[in-house]
Amino acid sequence: MKNIKVIEYIKFGLAMVVLYAFFSLVGIGCPIKFLTGISCPGCGMTRAWIRLLHLDIKGAFYYHPLFFVPAIYVFIFLFKEKIPNKIYKILIGIAVVLFITVYIFRVLNPDGTVISINIKNGFIYKIFKLI
Repeated sequence: MKNIKVIEYIKFGLAMVVLYAFFSLVGIGCPIKFLTGISCPGCGMTRAWIRLLHLDIKGAFYYHPLFFVPAIYVFIFLFKEKIPNKIYKILIGIAVVLFITVYIFRVLNPDGTVISINIKNGFIYKIFKLI
C-alpha cells in the first residue's frame, strides 16, 4: 500500500512538471497571472532557485523571500506519517500564513519586476470586455 502511495505522488509530481512545461511552451507561464493579470503567491520562485544555483543568495531572496519553504515542506510531506497530525497541521498553517503575508506585502508594494498587477492583461478581463 505504501509503494502505491509513493507511485501516486511521483505521478502527480511528474504531471505538474509536464503541465508547467506545457504552460511555458505555449507562452502562458503562470496560469493565475494569465487568467487574472495579477502575479500569484509563488511568483519569482523559479527565478529565486535559479539565482541560488548561481550562488546569489541575495538575488534569490529578492525574487521570492520564501523560496526555500517548498523544499522544506516536501520533506515534511514525505515524512508525514512520522509527524503527529496536530504538528503537521500547524506546520501547514504556518506555511499558509507566511505565503499569504508575503503575498499581501508584495501586492501592496509591487516593484514591476517580480510582482505585477495588470488586470487588463488578464484573460478573464479580456473575455468580459468582449462580452
